[in-house]
Amino acid sequence: MVDLLPIARERYYHPSQQGSWSIKKVLPAVVSELRYDALEGVQDGGGAMDAFLEAIHPDTLIERKEQIRKQLLAYCKLDTYAMVRLWQVFAGRADLTL
Repeated sequence: MVDLLPIARERYYHPSQQGSWSIKKVLPAVVSELRYDALEGVQDGGGAMDAFLEAIHPDTLIERKEQIRKQLLAYCKLDTYAMVRLWQVFAGRADLTL
């Protein structure tokens, strides 16, 4: 496991990050086609926690639980893929595709 934050801070900055080193700001600056704000529903860690709590609540309807499950999976997929793509760019391997 490698934390990409120190690498990004030392070697990359784009004005669109607006002084933030959050993956939500760095990712679209580095890999413009990947954006958290394009996700439906869950778009950040706080939203993921709230969605999970809603999903496990006994009063939440089955249909809503399924909707939340799909949103959480999409968020986690992007979060994981984002780290891979950022590593590829920072390692000079941006031409690799998965």
